[in-house]
Amino acid sequence: MRTKYKQWAVDYLLEHPEMAMNELNLKDSFLHAKHLEIEIGSGKGDFIFSLATRNPSINYLAVEKIKTVAGMMAKKLVDNDVKNVRVIPLDVEILLATLPKGSVDKIYLNFSDPWPKKRHYKRRLTYITFLNRYYDLLKDDSLVVIKTDNDSLYEFTLEQVTESKFKMITNEVNYKFDETNDAMSEYEAKFRQLGNPIHRIILKK
Repeated sequence: MRTKYKQWAVDYLLEHPEMAMNELNLKDSFLHAKHLEIEIGSGKGDFIFSLATRNPSINYLAVEKIKTVAGMMAKKLVDNDVKNVRVIPLDVEILLATLPKGSVDKIYLNFSDPWPKKRHYKRRLTYITFLNRYYDLLKDDSLVVIKTDNDSLYEFTLEQVTESKFKMITNEVNYKFDETNDAMSEYEAKFRQLGNPIHRIILKK
């Protein structure tokens, strides 16, 4: 379901530059942390909130291009005094074109838009062009973690991985959630409640 536009949430992004990176500045020290991880398509932020609060020494970028949703996530993080996350209310293309190569330790793709129409296949975030960009962004031995409940996107991703430089180290058709080593997005919680199988792929550079 599409989130209704909320002006206060869009305004919140501008009012809280300590949380929201409305423009990417490569001189920002946050981007040069010893350990930097990215979630692409963060939604309302349940996944990134959980990870960040458990791992305060890691810096996280939460990319969410829908500004109403990004603003809601930013408020949740500010209200809970989370210091190691920055919300990026921009299209991921901007981030991928801006961050330097070899600067990221892990990338998460949680329940990305499957773009089901065949003519839109190049927009899928696991299309080979995107995989190649992730590969360049990552440090050696770093990971991309992909979760989806969409069978078609899962199969498409497996095909694209064979064309990439990545090594696939995990391929789980019905992933059993492990709260000690993972976090759950609002989408995953919803899909699990509905009984939808969750597929997980982990790629290594």
